Amino acid sequence: MNFLYGIYNQGNEILVAVCDEDVVGRVFRCSDKNIKIDVKNSFYGKNKCDEKEVLELMKNATILNIVGKYIVTLAIKEGIISKECVIEIGETLHAQKAKL
Repeated sequence: MNFLYGIYNQGNEILVAVCDEDVVGRVFRCSDKNIKIDVKNSFYGKNKCDEKEVLELMKNATILNIVGKYIVTLAIKEGIISKECVIEIGETLHAQKAKL
């Protein structure tokens, strides 16, 4: 599985946005919770990487925004995020994390 990502620096913060390659350009909705996520190429799809590269990027992020079943499952497996951080939006998973 390949992933798409964008890195955004603001002062001392490093925001890393990552998505599964197959969800970029899609919109997911959960009408029960009134939640919508638009997985825009302009935010998530600036660069392509594999599992090894994405793990390093996520570990260095101070703010993490991830979308997709594969990337969220990988982040849980590697201890980068906990299951409690994950929400299901339509047919995909989404999680955010900030280091304080």
